[in-house]
Amino acid sequence: MTMAQVEVNIQLAETIYWQPETECNFEPENTVDVWRIYIPLYKDQTAHFLNLLQPDEIVRANRYVQEKDRIRFIISRAALREIVSRYINQPAKGIIFGSGPNKKPFIVGAALRYNVSHSANWVLIAISKTDVGVDTETIDASFKFESILEDYFSPAEISFINGNPKNFFLLWTRKEALTKATAQGLDENLKHIPSLDGMHITNTNILKTDKNWLVKSFKTDAENQGSIVCEKIIKKLCFFEIKLSKNV
Repeated sequence: MTMAQVEVNIQLAETIYWQPETECNFEPENTVDVWRIYIPLYKDQTAHFLNLLQPDEIVRANRYVQEKDRIRFIISRAALREIVSRYINQPAKGIIFGSGPNKKPFIVGAALRYNVSHSANWVLIAISKTDVGVDTETIDASFKFESILEDYFSPAEISFINGNPKNFFLLWTRKEALTKATAQGLDENLKHIPSLDGMHITNTNILKTDKNWLVKSFKTDAENQGSIVCEKIIKKLCFFEIKLSKNV
């Protein structure tokens, strides 16, 4: 029996333009909107943003031991609520989030899909009407990634990384964003999930999906790598910045 196959098209965006929120029509037909939020702008406003969160989110926030992690969670959840509210025309505080297979998040009663990632000073939020995954990672030159290469990367990928932290985090964000889009999580297949530039053909049992995918990598900023994954039917990727309301 022939194993079904899917396509994964992986590209590197040399430059992208982060547009102001006024350029977004909040109607993602055949598009994916990627939003970035700079956490330090809002770290003194967490009391305001807490008012947007539901009780279970506040409980989750208070589980963080490090205050910086708590603040990042509060801001990322408030940002998600404020952004989603503009797409579905509902009050931010009243939006209900659910959890599907493998804990893939969804918006109750809305035809939107979303995914969130955060690292260091940034939060990335991807919005679409089809499955989507996003990841951002700080390029940390001190991270000892060599010990995990053989477990999570193919020989060709290890050769490409060649001890370079920038190359490692480029490929890592691609693999993680793919697993988030397909809701499979980081499992034993990670080594076989493609991450090098170009068109790849892989078996459906590797990605656990019968959909074809587009992977686009970009710089969140000079020190942070990002990757977005969406279904290949998507016609356009848009990148936006938002100024969150400081009064709720």
